[in-house]
Amino acid sequence: MDRNRNAERAHGCPARGKSDATRSRCPSRHTSFAPWWSCCGTAVNVILVCALTARADDYDRYDFSLRLPAAFSRFSSYASIAAMGNAQAAADRSSSINPASAAWPHPELPYAHSLAPQFSALRFATGADVYVAAMAATLDAGAWGVFVPAALYARSDHEQTRAGLGFEFETSYFQAPWGKLLAEDWAVGANFNYMATDVRFDVAEAALTRVRSDDYGVRLGVLHRPQYLLRVGLTVDYGYAPFQTERFDVLGLGTGTLRSKDVTQRVLVRPGLAWQYATRGTLYADYQVGVFWNDRGTLWVHRFPLGVEYWLIPQGWVARLGTTVDTRGSPALTAGTGMAVSRHAFLSLAYQYGMFPELRPEFGSAQTFALSVAVLF
Repeated sequence: MDRNRNAERAHGCPARGKSDATRSRCPSRHTSFAPWWSCCGTAVNVILVCALTARADDYDRYDFSLRLPAAFSRFSSYASIAAMGNAQAAADRSSSINPASAAWPHPELPYAHSLAPQFSALRFATGADVYVAAMAATLDAGAWGVFVPAALYARSDHEQTRAGLGFEFETSYFQAPWGKLLAEDWAVGANFNYMATDVRFDVAEAALTRVRSDDYGVRLGVLHRPQYLLRVGLTVDYGYAPFQTERFDVLGLGTGTLRSKDVTQRVLVRPGLAWQYATRGTLYADYQVGVFWNDRGTLWVHRFPLGVEYWLIPQGWVARLGTTVDTRGSPALTAGTGMAVSRHAFLSLAYQYGMFPELRPEFGSAQTFALSVAVLF
């Protein structure tokens, strides 16, 4: 949920005009940033080194049941996040993957609640398209914390893979994040989510394989501001996804439909930082490590999302750039913008190229177009 906020006070300090006693609770502007500057520089250098030394690795040696959830873990339906390479662990908005971010204070905003419709279109090199529609609400319950219920539906058209197989995909996703502010510079949160997925492959319109899964996940998050213009965040995910595979007797050999069951599990850990390097600009840097496993194998991922946003017009117009680099030689490029269309509405647009290399063996490179709107009330 991209809140229309004054970027000059995105760190959460009270707006000008408050009493000196109130403003004095905010850290001093003259706090030394030498250690944090060094930390930010190190993070950027690590990302660049990984981009330059990444080794090529053919994803097709991993089973599709591992690569598909790994690709899901890259996706963000919020254009404000997608435009910054999906770097978000230390973001201060409810669109962040970190559930603690929803509770981060924005005293300069007169609105406590919001609705955020979102739409994304994924276009793959093979011609396959996936369309995603989502809706989220941010509800401030005061002492009970902030709740961000959301629902998502995605569906593909019917296109062929590189191997000539017909492909169709459909999924429904629901999540219930909650965040709680413990102190002026500490917030925690939790997210419970469920996803139902149906994947079908066919040959000449004859059903070949169908895979249906139910994915249950939990995410814990913490967000902290150790310095005036710096936030650090951490999320930990665990997912359990039982699935059933049906293989149909497309050749008429008399074998009937063969069914098998398995469970894909995952653990993802994502630390990140957000540094307000200028009055109007913020740098975001994450590191995501994860493992996906089932009876068909194990897939490890190491990703380095990096993004920057700069407010060209405070509260009115923002530009965003980003990238995600992994250790398999698969960099993605992202860009976008956001603008206030009224006091109660903020529009964000994003473009991504190459964000889902896990699906490249079947569909080639992907382009993503995203639009999201935040309606504040």
